[in-house]
Amino acid sequence: MKTKVALPLAAMMLAAWSGAAAAETTIRFAHMNSPSHPVNEGGKQMAAAVAERTGGEIKIELYPSGQLGENSQVTEQISLGGDIIGQVGVGTIADYVPDFSIIIYPFLYPDYDAAKTFLKSDLIKDLEQQAAEKANARVLCYLHFGVRDLYTRDKEVRGPEDSKGLSIRVQPVTMYTEMVEKVFGGAPTPMPWPEAYSALAQGVIDAAEAPPNAILDQKHYEHAKYLSQTNHILDISPLVMSQSQFASLTPEQQTILQEEADRACETMSQLSLASYEAGITELAGHGMTIISDVDREAFAARAGAIADAFPEWSDGLYDRARAIITGN
Repeated sequence: MKTKVALPLAAMMLAAWSGAAAAETTIRFAHMNSPSHPVNEGGKQMAAAVAERTGGEIKIELYPSGQLGENSQVTEQISLGGDIIGQVGVGTIADYVPDFSIIIYPFLYPDYDAAKTFLKSDLIKDLEQQAAEKANARVLCYLHFGVRDLYTRDKEVRGPEDSKGLSIRVQPVTMYTEMVEKVFGGAPTPMPWPEAYSALAQGVIDAAEAPPNAILDQKHYEHAKYLSQTNHILDISPLVMSQSQFASLTPEQQTILQEEADRACETMSQLSLASYEAGITELAGHGMTIISDVDREAFAARAGAIADAFPEWSDGLYDRARAIITGN
């Protein structure tokens, strides 16, 4: 008699334990930035809000400073269904959906509002659908990651004629190498970011390009005298998670996660926007000459030629993007 009672009781306890375990989901939030970076601040906000609103059913743990790998590695883990939310580069999604790289096309946006309009377009919605289907990657939201400027060791740059022939450090990415050649008329010099400081110091390169906060972080102002506010790339970054994991959540959990991701991206973006002007001021304080009267129109007029380097793009992608942004 005791055995007959004990077995159902044990089964009920096991079922209850299994149900409790299934109700708890841990998602790792991965990014390459430091713990003090706006992305980490937004991530902490998101983690706290999601935990509170789901009653602890979803827990988000932060992994800054590349603890879970570089962007491409994180994106691959997401594609394989990993329990990760990643702040990754547009280029890593473009490995699966080539058209996605249009988002960081040089001189594409006149301002951040134009970028936000483009990111809400049907063209981008279609690319997001492709990312879900081809890479198992769901784009939760986009954030303003920074505005990139050109800075030089000893030459003032206000227009294309001034940047002609300069050796410019870039990421080993086609969009950047083509930009240096086609827009700046310089010689692209791909090298790891940590090596740029010594390359500037020794004159191996004449210039580099990055957002002000990155220049400050690496102390490049010690060997670069001029910063030209070319604002050549508005660096938009997606917050991405596994489509399959998102689908495994309840509808209510999905809504909460999406809403808090949107809020986090807005927080990250506002912090990033504020950091640009503060960074420019700080660089000037370190002795850099800030050149604001840059002929951006002259540079932008050359940018269309970059599209020729992307034969894998769908026909007319650049022109369609421009039409959405300009309204023509």
